[in-house]
Amino acid sequence: MRVLPSLLESHSSILSPALDQLEALDADGMLAAPVDLDAMVQHGVDPRPRLDGQRLELSEPTCVVVAGDVVVETLVLEEQSVLLVLGNLKARSAELYGTALVLGTCEVSESIVGHGEPHTLTVLGAVHAGRCEMHQQYIMQFLGGGTLAGLSDSEGGEEELLELMRAAGSELQVGA
Repeated sequence: MRVLPSLLESHSSILSPALDQLEALDADGMLAAPVDLDAMVQHGVDPRPRLDGQRLELSEPTCVVVAGDVVVETLVLEEQSVLLVLGNLKARSAELYGTALVLGTCEVSESIVGHGEPHTLTVLGAVHAGRCEMHQQYIMQFLGGGTLAGLSDSEGGEEELLELMRAAGSELQVGA
């Protein structure tokens, strides 16, 4: 049985199965980057029931845990920031320098741009997004299928990443 940090125990019915799924995929070599909950919450947890607004900019190293949905026009995660969404994420655009894990669906109508390792965006639910760009070894993992207008990697690894996601069971369509 998985031991969750005390501030996340109330979400164990949602979080534990998701983490078990990610751990199994990682053990089978089907994740480009493992999801490390301990690293995500190492600087503390900031629980929120839901986040709405025009612009959501997170810059603190604390892991913002959203029990419900995030619905914003623009999402910006600065380098040390961490976002854990137990519900769905909906935005017009996302600029990511930090790490995000979305257990529900992810809908970003225009673009998702990720910058720098070791940060990742991992989505367990379906994703529907415009242009997705990965720069400086940022990794996007869309495990629940869906559609992207485009996927590019400044390091040229988008085909390998797509193969991993498809091996993990994702029916992701790019250029749809």
